[in-house]
This record gives sequence, structure tokens and C-alpha cells, in this order.
Amino acid sequence: MFKQEHWIKTIGLMLGLLITNASYAAEKSLYDRIGGEDVARAVTEDIWNNHSKNPIVNNRFSNSDPAYVKQKVFEIIAATTGGSVKYTGKDMLSTHASMNINDMEFNAVVDDVLKAFDTHNIGKSERAEVLAILWSVKDQIVNPKLTTHALSPR
Repeated sequence: MFKQEHWIKTIGLMLGLLITNASYAAEKSLYDRIGGEDVARAVTEDIWNNHSKNPIVNNRFSNSDPAYVKQKVFEIIAATTGGSVKYTGKDMLSTHASMNINDMEFNAVVDDVLKAFDTHNIGKSERAEVLAILWSVKDQIVNPKLTTHALSPR
């Protein structure tokens, strides 16, 4: 009987810890879990640097104002992850409508974002949540009529 009571107490304690940890995680926004403003700004800087070195997308940013783009990317990261920062740019569809972005370019941008998150040791769960956010706006960014085949030399 003693052993059974011991296991019941142990399981009860473990469940209590799990519930407490789950409640704590639920109370913290994704923005807070990735490290708040300091990490979001550092990630933004790394995303810019990754894009600048990425031959698939670097031409998209070559004539851009780095300070402006970085600020908008930071605002997007902060606003979509639960930070108190307001996004002041245009919506995704308006911003990207005339850019004719294809799947390969979208995937390259996602890879650059994830690489920046790796640099800052962002957890797998948080990375998955950010990935879900990115994929949720893909149809507002990628031109579905443009394929990588259409870009191939004939």
C-alpha cells in the first residue's frame, strides 16, 4: 500500500508541475518566449544579412532602404508574435502584389528567417509557431501563376 501511495503522490506532483509549466507557457506570448524586443531586433538584423547573402532573393533587397525594411520586419515579427508593437506597413497582399514572387523565393526567405532563429537558439516550439505564421501568409505573397519553370531559360 505504501508503494501505491508513493506513486500516486509522485504522479500528482508531476501533473501539478506539468500544469504549472503549461499555464506559465500559455501566459507568455511567443514574442516573450523568443526573447522580446532585443532578440526580435537581433533576429531582424540577421534576417536582413541572410537575405543580402542569399543569391535567390538578394536582388529583391538591393535597392531597398535597409533601415526601413528592418523596421517593418521587426514590426511584423513583434506584432504577429504577441508583442505590443504595432505594424505600420501595408498589408502583405498590397506590399507583394506587383513583385511576382515565386515559391522558390518564398522558401528562401523562410530559410533565411529560420537560419536567423537558429543563430539565436530559438526553441523548436517557437520556430514551429513562427513557421506557421509565415506559411499562413504565403498566399498573400507568392504569385500562384508564376512558377519556377516560367523563370527557366529556354
